[in-house]
Amino acid sequence: MSSDHSQDNELVSCSLNLEGQYGVIELRRPGYRNAMTVPMIDRFCEHLSALEDDHRIKSIIIRAQGPDLCAGLHLAQAADLYAPTDGDEPGRLPSLRARFRAHDKYFWGSRGLYSRVVRCSKVTILAARGLCHGPGFYLALCCDLSVASHDALFANPRWRQIGVDGDLSLLINAVGLKRAKEFVYCGAQWTAAQALGYGLIDEVVAPDALDDKAVEFASIIAPMVRDGIAAEKYVAMAALEKLHVGTGFAIATMMGAMASNVHFRPGEFNFLRALRDGDPHQVLRDAAADFADWTHERDAS
Repeated sequence: MSSDHSQDNELVSCSLNLEGQYGVIELRRPGYRNAMTVPMIDRFCEHLSALEDDHRIKSIIIRAQGPDLCAGLHLAQAADLYAPTDGDEPGRLPSLRARFRAHDKYFWGSRGLYSRVVRCSKVTILAARGLCHGPGFYLALCCDLSVASHDALFANPRWRQIGVDGDLSLLINAVGLKRAKEFVYCGAQWTAAQALGYGLIDEVVAPDALDDKAVEFASIIAPMVRDGIAAEKYVAMAALEKLHVGTGFAIATMMGAMASNVHFRPGEFNFLRALRDGDPHQVLRDAAADFADWTHERDAS
């Protein structure tokens, strides 16, 4: 591969193969099973933008160093997602505003990882191997073509650990309602063979043939007319909008933030905590008074 702008020291690298008319985005954190960090998400999206703007390429291969595509989000840096917003008190748990912002910015919003991949103007090809958890699973769901090695395992542990995550509309459209429910409610982990049978991925190959198969897909795309690819991508995006995938992404942002809990600030009435700690009758009177004060202020304005 000829590498016009290979950046070997980065955790996410970008390179070009001009002869094959494809680019490659590679996760390069094998010691941590390519668990994603906030800087990795940012870098991934930067590389995706650069490749989308490069008229010389027609497809983008997404792959990873080491035996795993991605083991999920790097938990030790999970708090970095929820950077304080204006008005947040230092040292307090992140506000719901900060959580909405994080899920929109990094994952489901118009510039988030999954929205960027599913709406990419070039054909995206995923080479999945080993653990494909969290972002690894969503990349398989969002890429145009997904090929996996026999050892690939697809799961989203967040559904088991927290109870809600991500976009179900895209998953249901890919694998069907019953399979999607199994995946969510049972915390299932699908093998490559199961993922192929359910419609999540396109092909399964031996581990040592995975990268070559992804390149083969790129070589099939290379002779296509650039304008034809662009037109078909927009037709595909229009079809996704008819299936309300955009609505599903908005719901994913909302539920991802809500699942991480609501926190009350000083001066905000916490009905459930008051009910737990005080006299129920007094709490109901306080709640009524709080609501009355709010409506009075609203009417006065």
